[in-house]
Amino acid sequence: MIGHLALFLFSLLLIWGSSDLITRKITPLARALGVKELTITVLGVSVLSSLPELTVSTFAVARGSGDISIGNVIGSNFVTLTFVTAVCALFRPIDIHREVRARESSWMILSSSLVLILSMDGKLSRSDGFILVATYMPYVVNVIRTAMEERRPGKSRPERPRKGIPGLVGLAALGVLGVVAGARLALDSGTSLGEAVGIPTVALGVVLFAFGTSLPELAISLSATFKHKSDVTIGEVYASNIFTQLVVLGICCLIAPMAVPHAMTAFAMPFLVLAAVVIQLFVTSGHRLCRMEAVGLLIFYAVFAVSQFVELPSIESMVGF
Repeated sequence: MIGHLALFLFSLLLIWGSSDLITRKITPLARALGVKELTITVLGVSVLSSLPELTVSTFAVARGSGDISIGNVIGSNFVTLTFVTAVCALFRPIDIHREVRARESSWMILSSSLVLILSMDGKLSRSDGFILVATYMPYVVNVIRTAMEERRPGKSRPERPRKGIPGLVGLAALGVLGVVAGARLALDSGTSLGEAVGIPTVALGVVLFAFGTSLPELAISLSATFKHKSDVTIGEVYASNIFTQLVVLGICCLIAPMAVPHAMTAFAMPFLVLAAVVIQLFVTSGHRLCRMEAVGLLIFYAVFAVSQFVELPSIESMVGF
C-alpha cells in the first residue's frame, strides 16, 4: 500500500511539473502570433492544462472504467470551479472583466447543463459524445473571431518572444509526454490504492483523481492571482471546465459508451450546474469575486466531497420534483 501511495504521489508531481512546463512555454509561443492574454488562456493554456483530465479519463474508459472517467471530469470541474476559484479569491479578490462574464461564464453553465441533460437517460452514447464535441466548436469560433477583431489595423500587438519557436514547441511536446506518462501511472497506482482502502470507483474518480488532475489549474490560477492577472485566473477556470465537459467527456464517449451512475445525475451534476449559476450571480452582481463569496464556494466543495462518501438528499428531492 505504501508503494502504491508513493507511486501515486510521484505521478501527481510528474503531471503537475509537466503541465507547468507546457503552460509556461505556450504563452510566449502564442504571443508570437499576436494573440492577447485571455485568448492565450482560453485556446492554449486551458486546453493544455486539461491534458491530465483528458489522459486519465481516456485511459480509464479504454480499460472499461467509465465511472472513473465521468467521476474525474465532473469532480475535476467542481474542484476548479469552487476550490481553485475560492483559494485564489481568498488570496486576492478577483475582478471579472466584461468579456469573461458575458462569454466564459455563460458557456460554463451551458456545458454543465448539456452534460446533465444528455446523462438523464443513465448513459452517454457515442452520439452524445459527438454532440458534446460539436458544441465546443461554436465556442472556439467565437473566441477566434473576437481575437481577430482585436487585431484590426492600428491596434498594438504583444511583443514577440526572443526565444525561437522550434525550441518552445519542443519543450511543450516534452511536457505533453510527461503528462501522458504521469496520468497512466496515476491511473494504475491510484486504482490499486483505492481498492486497497476500499474506496468506491466513482468516489475514486471524483475525489482522488479529480483533485490530483486539477493541480495544473490551481498552480496556473494562483500564479495569475499573485501577478494581478484576473482574466487569466478566472479565464483558466472557466475555459478549462468548458473544455473538459465538452471535449474530454465527448472523446471518452466516442471511445466507448458509458453508463452514468444514478448518484451523478441525482446530485453531482445538478450540484455542478447550481455552483456555476451561483458563481455567475456573484460575478455579475459586483463584477468581482470577494473573500466572503470565496468562503461560500469552499462550503460548496466541502458538501460535494462529502456527498461521495455519505448519501445526501438528491437535488430533485430538494427542489420538490
